[in-house]
Amino acid sequence: MAASHSSLTKDTDHLLAGTDQASYGADLGSRRSGPLRTLVAVTAVGVFGAAGIAARGGPSTSVRGSVTDHTRDLLALSEETCAEAGKQCSEAKGCCDAANKCYEKNQYWSSCKASCDPETPDTFDGKKWSCKVVGGGGGGEGGGDEQKLPLCADPLNKSCLEEKCSIADGGAAGDCLKTWCCKMPGTQCYQQNEYWAGCKPACDPDADTEFGGKGWMCKELGPRTPGDNHAWKPCPKERGQFPLLVDGDVKAAWTAAEKRAKQLLQTLEIDDKVALLNGQDGPYPNDRHGYAGYINPNFYFRNKCAMPLMLNDGPQGYNHYQDRLAGTTTQFPALLSVAASFDPEAARRYASAIADEFVQKGANVMLGPDVEIGRNGMSGRAFETLSGEDPFLGSQLVKPFVQETLKRGIIVTVKHWLDNNEEDYRMTMNVNVSERAQHEIYMPVFKAAIEAGAGAVMCSYQKVDGVHACENEHLLKKLLREDLGFKGFVMSDWGATHDALRSARHGLDVEMPGGEKGHFAKLAQLVKEGKLDESVIDGMATHVLSSMYAAGLFDGQFKWATGEAALDTNVTSDAHREVAKRAILDGAVLIKNEANTLPLKAPAKIAMVGKYCDKSHDKAFGQGDVYSGGGSGYVMSHLQVTPLAGIRAHFPDSEVTFSESADDAAEADVAIVCAAAHAEEGWDRPNFTLPESAKMTAALKAKSPQRKVVVLAVTPGVITAEWVKDADAALVLFMPGEQVGPAVAELLSGHADPGGRLPVSFPHRREHRFTPQQYPGVPFNDQNMTTKWSEGVLVGYRWNDAKHIPSAYPFGFGLSYTTFTFSAFQATCDTATETAVVKMTVLNSGTVDGAAVPQVYIGFPSLAPAGRQLRGFQKVFLKAGKMATLTFSLGVADWSFWDEGKQAWVSALKRGEHIKVHVGTSSADLLWQQDLPCMYPAASA
Repeated sequence: MAASHSSLTKDTDHLLAGTDQASYGADLGSRRSGPLRTLVAVTAVGVFGAAGIAARGGPSTSVRGSVTDHTRDLLALSEETCAEAGKQCSEAKGCCDAANKCYEKNQYWSSCKASCDPETPDTFDGKKWSCKVVGGGGGGEGGGDEQKLPLCADPLNKSCLEEKCSIADGGAAGDCLKTWCCKMPGTQCYQQNEYWAGCKPACDPDADTEFGGKGWMCKELGPRTPGDNHAWKPCPKERGQFPLLVDGDVKAAWTAAEKRAKQLLQTLEIDDKVALLNGQDGPYPNDRHGYAGYINPNFYFRNKCAMPLMLNDGPQGYNHYQDRLAGTTTQFPALLSVAASFDPEAARRYASAIADEFVQKGANVMLGPDVEIGRNGMSGRAFETLSGEDPFLGSQLVKPFVQETLKRGIIVTVKHWLDNNEEDYRMTMNVNVSERAQHEIYMPVFKAAIEAGAGAVMCSYQKVDGVHACENEHLLKKLLREDLGFKGFVMSDWGATHDALRSARHGLDVEMPGGEKGHFAKLAQLVKEGKLDESVIDGMATHVLSSMYAAGLFDGQFKWATGEAALDTNVTSDAHREVAKRAILDGAVLIKNEANTLPLKAPAKIAMVGKYCDKSHDKAFGQGDVYSGGGSGYVMSHLQVTPLAGIRAHFPDSEVTFSESADDAAEADVAIVCAAAHAEEGWDRPNFTLPESAKMTAALKAKSPQRKVVVLAVTPGVITAEWVKDADAALVLFMPGEQVGPAVAELLSGHADPGGRLPVSFPHRREHRFTPQQYPGVPFNDQNMTTKWSEGVLVGYRWNDAKHIPSAYPFGFGLSYTTFTFSAFQATCDTATETAVVKMTVLNSGTVDGAAVPQVYIGFPSLAPAGRQLRGFQKVFLKAGKMATLTFSLGVADWSFWDEGKQAWVSALKRGEHIKVHVGTSSADLLWQQDLPCMYPAASA
């Protein structure tokens, strides 16, 4: 679904000039739309003051306890601060002791008296008294309003607040000395001096008044109005006292975090707990602060040390959702490009740079990475996945991604749980999946992320076995928490919550985007009505707080010390652009290089052919651009360097021409064709075609058969390759992002070797992988469509192997500018430990430096119908003529399968099955194979 944008702009002077900010708002209900940064100048200073209602009296366990305690504590506060008879009562907040009232003489003096005569002059100065009761209406004997201050003792009574309380300005309607209550959410009545009090988000006693005075008393009068005051200040740090996820002992970190969370939970009331579970999505000030999502744990001011949760997309770069901020963050390559690197260190570098930009933008919850297995190559979000089509590949890459992000104190959210593999009718469709496929194909990457320290999981839109994923007890409790041991919190995708009661009972912890109109806004009422036990709320809140503690948000791990982010700040840099470029190089896949066409040998004339050689945006796209897919994973930018610009800069001695068609490419030594496919969140691609590529390559060859033709194929995922026959060389780039130009120039010139391998299989044009029931589903509509994943574990190359239908270019395939020789294969195993070791030697037998990616596949009978599966790979860079010895360690997980009858993992080795090890350069190009030279006796029946 396309992400729409709502803008909310404010002049910060409105707050000072008297505009009631509650009247400002915008429709922020669109999925992940974000308002512009708001009201920073006024609210960035100050801290959450503890209101009298929170400072006195303990927490209540009853639903209505918060209101009852508010009233009781305010009365106690009044009694403690009341003035004696004859004393000035303005400083006592207009309160007098028994049998007296606070009567006003004039604007400078009020006094506690039993009665007041407005007609008799005062003996002190001969002036008459106004006899107005402070906090109430007119004067005279019995004529005043005797209503006690605050005029609204219950800060949750919105109608009373609106009718009787003060606004946030400097005029008469803003003098809360007479009301002790504030209309605007997130503000407190602070006393400036004996004559004036005002409603403010925070108060600094050292700050000058606007009239040059000595400052404010900052005495709190009455209750604080619940809401977001856009100000936050951390409490003293406890770093070093408790283990955190970043320290590496994930189990110890979660144990400590849960203990701390439960201790804090004992101090909170039901409203505070629900504030942890429901995002903000209203008008200012209860808005999203410009982020995709926002949670304010201190909404009711009893959880003041808890940092706000500021959630934002990536993880392919910080997505600010605003045209005016385009270029303030780096447009990195798609995660599928990282998958193509087959390199955990590439994933680490990539995550490090993106996490740095998140910190500078103030976002402490990353909505990613996307780790879904690419079952369906047509999916509009296939470019977003770190896994490609294989769970082992994704598992090895997600670990360093999570670990590196945790160093910045950012909570990592893996998504989408579970079986989200189709964009068409994703809000209503139903998916049926076998338990074996869940455990062997779709869950392992989530498991790896959780074991690395992921603190949040996002549930998906579609139904699984007839139940929406975000209220699916089997998915959220059995598979996620019981089978994978997840300790963090589960958040809904934006708009994926359908029923508060079902979702809360069945495992959802946080609704996004939430707000007063969201389903989880009803949670406290459901507890009050006895429909939901408060212990369920406690469990949900514990999950959120545990994630915050484990990530270090209470301990200073996230380097942020204010309630407002500098969203306008430009956080991109040359260093990050270099990371983006290197990620392209690491993931670029060379699928053809006839007669060593590449690298180019200083051609005199280069013809760049195709509109996308010099075009980064296309109005035909609903979302995204030429080099980056559309949707929540998109990063707006105007800093793209096109292939044409990159090549002209890199080949200064060559004549470089550009034309949109082959007709104008005459007499060039080499023609470089730029072709691009596109994908967007919200709908699937119509086919696997690379548009215009076949037509342009054929035309170029027809005009000049001797001319070299190189194709740069920009793609969001799977494509067919019928166009390759007319190309001399072909480079595949998976949504490369803004640095495509410099990266392409380095690849074509030979300054860099294409380091990528295909993370997805490229099919022949006539391949038919699915029945209509398997994809897209039947009946094809937005009411009751069901897709049955009856292929089970036969996903990606597993299907090709089992069906004996070869791909055009198989999973793991990729060429280099050099050649490699593999030898000295050896496999040994240890029966006692059920482990094995595979060794081999790799020689760069070519003339240029390059990277080899040998891959280990394991096969055994119980893996059927699959023949073998990836269980090891290493990327090794070797200079020309150099050699390396590689070692792969294998264990029981590598030859286990999910037994649906036993509902458990079973070792094939213990069943006495032959375990076969294969080594190859792709899933189809196998160089060596051998049975492991050890096995257990066959298990008894």
